[in-house]
Amino acid sequence: MTNLLETIELQTHDSCDWTVIWMHGLGADGSDFVPVVPELGLDPSVRIRFVFPNPHCIPDTPHSD
Repeated sequence: MTNLLETIELQTHDSCDWTVIWMHGLGADGSDFVPVVPELGLDPSVRIRFVFPNPHCIPDTPHSD
């Protein structure tokens, strides 16, 4: 069985024509970027789904060892 990542999804309409998968860097999770969507100033008629994946937790070291 495949383990899927947890995601946060935000849609501008019930039915969407486009999907943006918003990747992020180390130390962030999907919720960090949800507030950015309204700041994009998108035309209200654009039908977009934003997907913000949450990564699996992995240990981190200063040298990525």
